[in-house]
Formats: sequence, C-alpha cells, structure tokens
Amino acid sequence: MKKIFLIASFITFSIAANAQMTLQTGGNNLTFKKSADFDDATVAGSKYFTEQYNNAQVNNGTQSFLIRYNAYADLMEYKNGSETLELIKEKNVHFVFQDGSIYELLNYNLDNKDLSRYHQILVSNANSKVSKYKSIKLVPAKKASNSYDSDTQATYKANKDVYFVTYNNQTVEFDGKEKTLSKLIPGKASEIKEFYKSNKIKENDTDMIKLGHFLATL
Repeated sequence: MKKIFLIASFITFSIAANAQMTLQTGGNNLTFKKSADFDDATVAGSKYFTEQYNNAQVNNGTQSFLIRYNAYADLMEYKNGSETLELIKEKNVHFVFQDGSIYELLNYNLDNKDLSRYHQILVSNANSKVSKYKSIKLVPAKKASNSYDSDTQATYKANKDVYFVTYNNQTVEFDGKEKTLSKLIPGKASEIKEFYKSNKIKENDTDMIKLGHFLATL
C-alpha cells in the first residue's frame, strides 16, 4: 500500500478506503487506514468495552490522540472528525490512556499459533510483565427451530479475560497456579512456594498485580 506522510501540528483529512497513511506530528507517528463499513444495527451489544474515544499517548510519544480499543477485531481505532480510522498494528504498539490504563502489542505462540494481540498491561518490570487479554465475540443470530421458540438476535458478547505472564521475553498464558509459575521461572521454586504460602492467588486483577510486583523481586 502507498504511504503518505503528513507533517502538521493539527490536521483534518479524508482518505480512500484502502489507503494506508502516516500522520506525523512533532515526534509522534500514527499509521492507519480507513475502517471498513459494517452495519451493526441488527447486532445487540457492542464491539467495545468502552465506546467512547479517550486521549492516549501512542508509541511512547508525548502528544495525545483520540483512541479506543475494538475488542472484537483486536485493533485500535483513531477518531478523525467523523471518520473512524484503524491503526496499523505493527506500527502502533504501545498506548497509554488518560485513565492510566496501558495497552501493548505482544507477540507469542499459543496452541501452536503465532499471535500478535493487544494486551492490557497490569504490571511491567525490567524482566517481566503481567497482562490481560480482553476480547469480545460475535454470537450469530439463530432462527427458531419450531413455532414455540423465537429467533435469536446476533449479539456481541465478552469472552472471559485471560491473564498472561511475560518473563525474560517469553509470554505464556497464566492460570494463577504455583506450578505453572515455577515451570515458567526455573530455579525459583522455593521463592515462589513461599509467595504462594502467604498469598492466595486467583485469576483477578488485584492478585495478578500482586504477582507482578513479586516477579520484580526475583
């Protein structure tokens, strides 16, 4: 795709459906394309955990852009006037939102598939991260099987949050169990055992953050 570089402090523009562009303002870059048109009118629910666009700093830059996370498509969207623009994943890898939440593009292998997905970062240390993958699925519409049933509307529905631990650049799905952590971090079984003896770790944000702070001590 042809790339166009725009240099400005503020600019409003319109782009063709398949064009990829880069907005360069100050020391910040956003590379994006126009979102495909899709009629959601017949679908219940939402593709977003938060429909509203919020200010976010991208790729460790200092300028803020109006961004939201599309949890169905696993992509970040940029608001430009009345247009919704999709940010190109491999060129937009780190987002710090005004509410303090951080999203980062992580690359890893899961079930023998190489994945590149946006995770919410709960804790980030020099040699470790604890993150959460949040996603939404589309449950298809279903016709009634008999006259007693009713048709079911297509619905966006949240999947269960999945936690991950990144240690020494290896990212794995994490179920919160001591045995899983000991396997990921060999040679630290006694420290991990002592930590779990004092902390009942479950799959929730509070416990995963506590775990992340513990990993910083190893």
